[in-house]
Amino acid sequence: MGLLKIAYKNLKTNFSFYSLYFISVAFVLMVFFSFISFAMNDIIMEKISSDGRVETMSKTVAVFVMAFVLFYMSYSNSFFLKRRTKELGIYSLLGYRKSSMLKLLTIENVVICLLSLLTGIILGAILHKGIIEVIIRVLKLQIETSAIPLFNYGAILFTLTFVFAALIVLFLSNWVVLRNSSVLNLVRMEKREEKKIKIRLSLSIAGLLFMVLGYILAFDITRGVESLWKTIGFSPMALLTMLTVVIGTIFFIHSFLPFSIHKLEQRKNWLYKEMNIIVLPNFKYKIRSKAKTLILLTLLAAGTLSLFASTVLSVYYPVAATERIIPSAIEFPVEDKGMASKVLEIVKGTNNVEDIKYSETTIIQVISSSANLPFEYNVKEASGFDLISESDYRELIELQNKAAKIEKLKDDEAILVKYRPEEGDPDKGNVYNLNLSASDNVEVMVKETTLINPIGFANSIGTLIISDTLYQEIKTFDLPEKTIMSIDGQNMRDNKEIYENLEPLFKDDPYFSSSYQRNEVITQANSSTFLLISFVTIIFFVATGSILYFHNISSIIAHKDDFMILNRMGYNNKMMKKIINKQILALFCIPYVLGVTHSTFAIIAYKSALMDDLLGRNSAFILPVLVAVVIFTIVYIIYYVVTKRACHKIIFTN
Repeated sequence: MGLLKIAYKNLKTNFSFYSLYFISVAFVLMVFFSFISFAMNDIIMEKISSDGRVETMSKTVAVFVMAFVLFYMSYSNSFFLKRRTKELGIYSLLGYRKSSMLKLLTIENVVICLLSLLTGIILGAILHKGIIEVIIRVLKLQIETSAIPLFNYGAILFTLTFVFAALIVLFLSNWVVLRNSSVLNLVRMEKREEKKIKIRLSLSIAGLLFMVLGYILAFDITRGVESLWKTIGFSPMALLTMLTVVIGTIFFIHSFLPFSIHKLEQRKNWLYKEMNIIVLPNFKYKIRSKAKTLILLTLLAAGTLSLFASTVLSVYYPVAATERIIPSAIEFPVEDKGMASKVLEIVKGTNNVEDIKYSETTIIQVISSSANLPFEYNVKEASGFDLISESDYRELIELQNKAAKIEKLKDDEAILVKYRPEEGDPDKGNVYNLNLSASDNVEVMVKETTLINPIGFANSIGTLIISDTLYQEIKTFDLPEKTIMSIDGQNMRDNKEIYENLEPLFKDDPYFSSSYQRNEVITQANSSTFLLISFVTIIFFVATGSILYFHNISSIIAHKDDFMILNRMGYNNKMMKKIINKQILALFCIPYVLGVTHSTFAIIAYKSALMDDLLGRNSAFILPVLVAVVIFTIVYIIYYVVTKRACHKIIFTN
């Protein structure tokens, strides 16, 4: 029988076995082709990247994507080679040379990869077209989608070249395995992993301690200036934390988990149950024999989830923080009454805008001779406090539909508007000496601090809210003043038409603030980054789930006879399904639980070190991270269900 005929019969007979390999490779190549098409789309790149940043990021991400796709294809190939070794050993006994077996494997790889490539290119082109449509709509780009071809021939050529290079790598990998394997090794290769394991208490304890130490070091960054991250330095602490967690993960999976199961086995009343007596011993050997893969998957899941969650957080949080940075929909200094009237006319004449409210707030600028001045005092160009009256503050907060209950202030009391929250509220109770003239001063005590700023940070930082009586008294000293117009209304914060109508009046004015304009800048600055990271995340998530699928399928096939024995011992199908489900769930849970835990502490460190906390509420950080975890969990559940059904089919189908 010719090799082509054998390859055809193998693929036809084992179609269900190869189906997920084909689907997963096709899916990965679809995402890969879509990414390459996006990176080579000159029309889009010209619109979203004026400084070349997106092109540079695309090339960098492309290197990681290619490396990982190659790794995934190599891993999948080695998995199927290991599943075929007994068959290849029989071929060898029948007189087939290793060169013939290598040709057979190559033919099968070429067929599967070419079919996956064809499917990936077609679906990738459709996905790329959809992504471009979304980008055009989200970023409101003036591009005709008809000008962008469905198939990018440069991307097709690049993907073909890459797959050809991957096939060469697979060919060389198979050649090395076959060259170094005897007939006996080929027949018994699947069984070589299970050896008697040695439980080492020292490594078990070291794994747990290293992981806990890594978490403590990561959480230490939340102490701010007192943390080791500040005293020692960010880079060395980041490297130390990462190394501790990685080493802890290796020892934890390799030694601590088998040690824990070994201890459970010694509890006879717990071990001798119809499920546990089968699951526990088997699971202990699976963890040790598959420790390298589980460690890789755990670190991969943690790294991918950390990257994805930090990207979602970086995109979401600046938009959420706009409510503080620009509390009103439109805000600008009033230097010309005629200009202010014109602005109001334009706003009132805009469609779909209702319930328009506006307010003019006069800020008095004053300096202080106190020694314990807050951070906000010196952060702006001209150091000093911005004074507003209590009644103006209440009016602005009501205009912005915010809830801020403050008690009536005495003449020697003030409320300090903080730029960012500080633990322990250190400014509360401070007394500030306000210099009104060469001979006149007044002292105010900070009764409380607030994060609800009535005026945007472009026009006021270091704001002090004082009583109306004291405000009127200070106003008589002719100190520097500026008046801020704040405009709000229903459907105004995201109204593009209002911004486009007002922008020509305030061209290049840094004190003109629009919530719509800021959100647009944030969206355009981060959307391409988010898209590129999403490509990588999808590929990594798919690869993680597929590797777990392959491992569980391999294990079930290798131990199919064990389930036949269990059936003869009286275990019915329902009980055996429970055993299979527990075994699969345990292997899925290790990288999932550890990956989510690792990434949680990584995000805590990322948020504390690199993100400016303006909102002072944890929900602003928890929500985007939770979204990333939910997406990761959904992918995991899908793969778990698919894996479980495939294993049931193998065991219960004759």
